[in-house]
Amino acid sequence: MTNGHAHEDGRTHEDARADEQAAAVSRLEEAIHDLTRAIERDPDDADAYYRRGVTYGQMAAPLEALRDFNHVVRLRPESAEAYYNRGMAHTSLHQPLQAIDDYTRAVELDPGHRDAHNNRAASYIELRRADEALPDLARALEIDPESASAYALRSMAHALLGNDAQSREDKRRAVALGFDANALEYLVLRAQQQRAPDRGV
Repeated sequence: MTNGHAHEDGRTHEDARADEQAAAVSRLEEAIHDLTRAIERDPDDADAYYRRGVTYGQMAAPLEALRDFNHVVRLRPESAEAYYNRGMAHTSLHQPLQAIDDYTRAVELDPGHRDAHNNRAASYIELRRADEALPDLARALEIDPESASAYALRSMAHALLGNDAQSREDKRRAVALGFDANALEYLVLRAQQQRAPDRGV
């Protein structure tokens, strides 16, 4: 007996999804191969390093992505996207301090970079420095007043700080804008459990 609905050829939806995933991985591996050859031809090809770094990120290979974005930062030190993507690699490697440094450089170069503000706030929250996250989230919401992720992060920050009324309001807004309610409920509860004893439980 098989799980899922079978197609006429006897294959299930799960089989079809597995084939799609395998094809997607194959395309990413082919892109890595082509970009590596481009870098071998020109070791200063910043675009190739950038595109390969992004591809490694899509393949959940953050260490390889980090190495590529190191090259991009060296070749294009004024690129906000280079620092932002290197920050993402640090985030994936659970290196919040290094991530904050890169997100900071990204917003210095591009003050309107909403995602860099959001991600720096997330790194501060990971470090339980929620008070430092709030200015970034205010800025992110100035840039995009309908950012569900910014409201979700601010809900978590307020939960860490013991501001439960503000946390509930931001959680409501995040969910109304499309953030997953169950996921956010869990994240807020975890933040409440992690907050300092003098801020209440």
